Amino acid sequence: MMKSLIKKAALIALLSSVLPAQAAIQSWQVSGAVDSGHYNGTTYQGQFSFDDAGLLSSGTELLNLSSLQFNFGSTLFDLGTAALAPATAVFQDGVFTGIEWSVDATNPAIGFSLVAGWSDSSDAFFAYDTSLGLSGAGNLTYTLSAVPEPTQSGMILIGLGLMGYIAARRQPK
Repeated sequence: MMKSLIKKAALIALLSSVLPAQAAIQSWQVSGAVDSGHYNGTTYQGQFSFDDAGLLSSGTELLNLSSLQFNFGSTLFDLGTAALAPATAVFQDGVFTGIEWSVDATNPAIGFSLVAGWSDSSDAFFAYDTSLGLSGAGNLTYTLSAVPEPTQSGMILIGLGLMGYIAARRQPK
């Protein structure tokens, strides 16, 4: 009876440390350059993150970004910047296609949009429009940031689970 209880506790500890790893904060880099219009040749880059815990991998899904910093020209934009809609990561049948985010053209005097692709991120693009009517577009390249190391608490739970499993195996019959 006691041996069975120890095995169950060890299994619960192991599962509780492994299961949360399935849903995680995803951190990405985005970069590109304007290839048409007044700002031709201007580069942009940024980083953003989101929690993919709600991802179902079916149909079109939008996940709100938890952080975003985007540098266009010499101006840094973030989630606090006036936008036409919340910044979202877009998925099509579980495949990341890019982010959707449009900054209002009234403040600052240039507005822009990051537009997700249709089937994957290879056809995502950047478009801008100024209050003077100047417009253009550019490419976007997305790169997944390195996977973070397991947290210290996760490692402690794994260690406790393994110790419980070893203790259960060593008990005499």
